[in-house]
Amino acid sequence: MITGALPTVRPQQAACGVPQSSAPSVCLCYRPCSRPFRNVPASKFSSLAGRDLQRGLQVARFSRRADPKHKQARQQVCVAASSATANDTELVDPSGFRIEQISFGKILSPIGIGLMTYGFGAFFGLLPGGDISSIMLIYGFPISLLGFALAYAQLKPVPCKTTRAAFNLRDSQMTDIQKQLREDVTRYRYGDEQHLDESLGKIFMFNRAKGIAKRLTPILTGVREEVVDDKYTLVLEFRIRKEMTMEMWTDRQDKIQSFFGPGVQADIQKTNEGVDVYLKSDGSGAGRGGAAQKDVMPPLMPGLKARQNKQQ
Repeated sequence: MITGALPTVRPQQAACGVPQSSAPSVCLCYRPCSRPFRNVPASKFSSLAGRDLQRGLQVARFSRRADPKHKQARQQVCVAASSATANDTELVDPSGFRIEQISFGKILSPIGIGLMTYGFGAFFGLLPGGDISSIMLIYGFPISLLGFALAYAQLKPVPCKTTRAAFNLRDSQMTDIQKQLREDVTRYRYGDEQHLDESLGKIFMFNRAKGIAKRLTPILTGVREEVVDDKYTLVLEFRIRKEMTMEMWTDRQDKIQSFFGPGVQADIQKTNEGVDVYLKSDGSGAGRGGAAQKDVMPPLMPGLKARQNKQQ
């Protein structure tokens, strides 16, 4: 039992807004001048210091983890990071309108058939315009034949998938050959058996010494524009036969790199459907807006001169 009266002490205002006694005290708070956890006079703190201090620190750590402000901040950071990643991997359609992506066969065939049909109707008096019926027949017949011929000989463009990050690096890292390669395979071609037919023939040397059989020709099924190691990369997707081994590709990796170079690094990876050829810009700036380069791409149409590429 304690005898005697304790001195009356007027409470003082602590820095954290909690009344304190005049005796020295220890205030365990989650944050400085924030919500107090325990306010113990120093005279009694000696016996409770170990237990209360440990408990106070544990509660403070738990409070910090459970603080909704911290949770909201972490969620905002995660959302911002995921949004940035989603924007970089978002597929875009940067090609816009290109006249070469339109099938001339699909345009000329209906025009020619329409002229011929109206011309016959006008010639026999079923439709007005008998005076110009002969002109319609004269022009409609060759236009329709030309449309049918182009539709028969056309090679459809392959699909191209472009990420936003790769699109933003086009102007600063894409080489001239990468640009020409992407544009050539994403438009209609006429008279070619398949895309990159002539280029693949120079790389694999079909039906020649140290080459492979023509029947093993890989088929280009699509292209992708991606960013690999912060570098613009053009990926060629090929479908191959089972008889074509990876050694046939890896043995020609250096040749592929020099053929589509300069300024690119070639990498070959096996996929479920075939092989992906990665043409990654090496960041050196070579092959961008330079002078004459060897013939790499085939001509626009059979009989025309092969196109020239540029090199620094």
